[in-house]
This record gives sequence, structure tokens and C-alpha cells, in this order.
Amino acid sequence: MRNIGITTFVTFLIVGTAIIGSGHVVLAHNDKYTTDFTNNGNNQEIQQDCGNSCTQTSSNTVSSGSSGLTTPSPSPTPSPSPSPSNLTLTISPFAEKPSAYYDVSGSLSAAGSPVAGATITFTFTTLDGRTEPLNLVGPFGGPVVTDNNGKYGDMPGHPVLLDTMTTPIEVGNKITAHYAGAPPTNAIAASNSAPETLF
Repeated sequence: MRNIGITTFVTFLIVGTAIIGSGHVVLAHNDKYTTDFTNNGNNQEIQQDCGNSCTQTSSNTVSSGSSGLTTPSPSPTPSPSPSPSNLTLTISPFAEKPSAYYDVSGSLSAAGSPVAGATITFTFTTLDGRTEPLNLVGPFGGPVVTDNNGKYGDMPGHPVLLDTMTTPIEVGNKITAHYAGAPPTNAIAASNSAPETLF
């Protein structure tokens, strides 16, 4: 009994058709072949009520693949150019500490407006021309970040300090500040400050 039910159901799927209100065929069978076709005037053989002899010219692209022949070729939407930025750096002896300490400060702006919340990094160039990272700590122990006015390192009582007693740099080394830009949209371009020489 189970085999008869399955056979009847499979037979309906293979050769049966379903009719909806207006009499349109919604399920048809063609055992000749299956193919993709495009809108270049090719014919696809179909079967409705007229056997395997009816044809219909295609008018729209019907394809399971991509020919790569789109005309005109699509072009990417141009992304806006990032606003140029201006990063400054000032290094001066820190009055409340020994001469081995320097106060590090500066600002970041783009299109004449301050850039807030930007992380600033530093490098130093040695007397023999090598450039190495310089790890300075922000006023609250984290990275050096610009405030709402685009400034860094000038918070009263919490300056960014460069301590040459614990950092392997010396008088005559050049310090440079860096801003990496604002990914992923790159709304603000990366920039570097002019180098400052320790004295």
C-alpha cells in the first residue's frame, strides 16, 4: 500500500500539471532538455497544452550564471576624497621635573575644524638615522588621544611626558607625531607632524 501511494505521488510530480483560476499552467514537464537562455533572440522549447512543439522567444535574461558581458560595464561609485589633516607637535622642557622630562603636546585639525578622539602615535629618529616607535602614555594611562578641541597633551596637571631617563633616546633625536587617518571611510586623511629635535 505504501509503494502505491509513493508511485502515485511521484507520477503526479513528473507528469502532472496544476491549474490556477485562469487556467494558466504552473507545473509542466519537458523531458527533452533544460537550458539557460538570454535575451538575444534565442528560443526555448516549452510544453504547455501543445506537446513538445511550442516555442517562445525570450525577452528577458534568464540565466543561472553570469556572462560578464554587461553593457555598459558597471563602474564603482567614486568614494569621496578624505579631508586633508594638519597635525602639530610641540616639545618643551617640563618645569616641574628634572631636565630629562619633556612636555609633549599638539593638535589635529581637518578642513579648519578640530578632530576629536583621534589617537596620536610617535616615532623618534636616532642620530644615525634609524626610526623607531616611541611609546608615550596619555594623561590617564591609555593612548594619547585628542580632546574635543583637537588638542592632545595640554591637560593641566595631566601632561603627556617624555622621560629620556627611561626611554632610549637622547638630545639631538627627532620626534615625530603621527595620525593614521579615519578608516574605513577615510573621511580624514592621515598626517605626520614636522619633526621636533630634542635639545
